[in-house]
This record gives sequence, structure tokens and C-alpha cells, in this order.
Amino acid sequence: MLSRLAKLVSGSSKSSHPADLYQQRLAIYERELGEPEHTFTDGTERRIDIHAFGRDFVPECQEGSDEGYVLLTNGMSEQRMPGAHGDAKPRAELMWYVREPTPEICANLRWLANLPFIDTTWFGFGHRVALPIPPVAGTEFQTFLFLTPIIEPDKRIAEALEIADDPVEILTVHLISHQELALIKSESLDPFLDLLDENDYPPIFDPARRSYV
Repeated sequence: MLSRLAKLVSGSSKSSHPADLYQQRLAIYERELGEPEHTFTDGTERRIDIHAFGRDFVPECQEGSDEGYVLLTNGMSEQRMPGAHGDAKPRAELMWYVREPTPEICANLRWLANLPFIDTTWFGFGHRVALPIPPVAGTEFQTFLFLTPIIEPDKRIAEALEIADDPVEILTVHLISHQELALIKSESLDPFLDLLDENDYPPIFDPARRSYV
């Protein structure tokens, strides 16, 4: 058992069986995040499970606490996203930092993870999914934005994931306002990212966050 786990964590196992790939991803997740507190299983044929890892988002060098969860899909990367082209990473898993892994949030995350295969598209850094109504109670924001992790353990997960010689992108999920979306469309993503820094954008999703534009 230990030798098998070591192979999975190191990535030396070359099995392409879905169950083995699932366990390989989970072993990499657990190496960086510990054991999940919850796993929300998916009974559909594609099977995109969601693991919830508890985390205190305040760095160890600082006082206080800011407890929440890292939600991470497991199964989206089993298939190449059909719309990926060029240098785009053809496989992805989604990550969302939340206060609590509510059924509403998990349902949205699983829907997003299935969307590329429904709409024959792909997700990458800076891509958006605009909706006609807010997807989560308590917020007026209607557009999902995908970025990449900046927290070290999450970056290491992204660096370690690979399937059939394809790198797997880890994309973090964010909700933005109409005004913020307009800024990205008119001036590109960089000015918006600067606004996140200037406003100390919280890592944990806050449905009551004010628009920065």
C-alpha cells in the first residue's frame, strides 16, 4: 500500500485507468492540503467529485485566523476540454476558496467543471462565464472569472498534475461585477488584477464584497 501511494504521489505510476488517475490526483491534493474534511461525490457517468479541505488562510507568520475551505474538483481533467487549442492546457481542475462548502456552491462548481464538455469549449486563465442571474445567494455578481493559484501549496498541486503527458491546469474560481467585467473587456485583465491588489481582495469568496469599479 505504501509503495503504491509513493508511486501515485511521485507521478511515476503510468496507469490510465480512471480509478487510478482519481487516486493519483487525490494523493497529490492530500500531500499539499492534508485529508479532505468532506468529499461530495458525483453519481453521474463523468463523475466529478468535490473535495473540501479545511484551511486557515492567515499566514503562519501573522496573528489571528481566517478559516475556510479549499474546494477542489477531482474528475474534470479525465477528459481533454474539446475547445482547447495551441499552447492552451487541454485539461483542468477547478478550485474555489469558500467560507463553507454549501450545496449551492458545490452545485455551481460541478456545473462549471462540466460546462466545457457541454458547450464544446475550454477554460483557461482570464476566461469568464457570464450568467443572466447571480448564481449564489447574497451576491449581485453574475460572472465567473478563472485565475490561477497564487498560494504556494495550490501552485505546487498545479505543477504536479499530469495525465497522458498533458499538464493539468488548476483554475481558481471568482465572481465579479458587471462593472469589473466591463473593465476587463475594455482595458484587459491586468488593470483589474491591479485593483484586486489595491483593495486587498480577500482569498475567501465573500458574496457581499463591493465592486472595485
